[in-house]
Amino acid sequence: MRQLTLEERVRNAAASLEVENVKAEHSYYHGRTDGVSEYGRIWSHSKNCSWAHAFGRMRGFDQVWYGSVGSYDAMAMENWLKIWKLYPEVAGKDPRPLMEASVHTLVTDIIEVAADGQSARGSFITPGVIHSRLTEEGSKYCMILWERYGSDFVYEDGKWVYLHEHVCPDIPGTLDCTNWVAAEYQRLTDPDWKPGPPPNQPPYIADPGPMHSPYSMLNKPADTVPWPEPYETLDNDNTYTPFLD
Repeated sequence: MRQLTLEERVRNAAASLEVENVKAEHSYYHGRTDGVSEYGRIWSHSKNCSWAHAFGRMRGFDQVWYGSVGSYDAMAMENWLKIWKLYPEVAGKDPRPLMEASVHTLVTDIIEVAADGQSARGSFITPGVIHSRLTEEGSKYCMILWERYGSDFVYEDGKWVYLHEHVCPDIPGTLDCTNWVAAEYQRLTDPDWKPGPPPNQPPYIADPGPMHSPYSMLNKPADTVPWPEPYETLDNDNTYTPFLD
């Protein structure tokens, strides 16, 4: 890759901070289950955007919107309908942040901004928890989750936005509500096991999974989203989602 000028270095240093802020903004919106704000404000709306998890990848803004906003909103509304009689104080409140609390801290971020300054790539580790007490059983729920993100960003209309996101659950496990050891044993000993889609996940997954293997007693996490190296421009050799055209 060519040597950057001083001006380009300063530009890319500033861009890396802006990209880091976009990732932090995602964590805030996800924490309150506000997909409308996230995908409406900090995402590219192009046909090339994508969102992936272990179960598969959605491509194009329509799939990403209906999968990541529509399905989340549906789960939140269904949850509200199940709990409002048990917890009458939820009346009049936004159903989305009542569904669960997703706490994703971001550490060890590695961000590379392209030499042309038009894109950036980031690798992030997020140790966190997803928990709730507002369940129809009246019991608590908590999942401990270490995930890695492989994220591609682009500079559009004067600001940095997401283009691709690939979420890789490395170490998932429930806490104080199920026997996660027994569940992990069943997963490891079942030859037909594969990660299924979450509830209400739309059927139009462009690239079906599995797309990532988590840590187990037999295997280390797959290196599905390796950290980015310095690169010239966003292309199929430097991306977390290969382009189709």
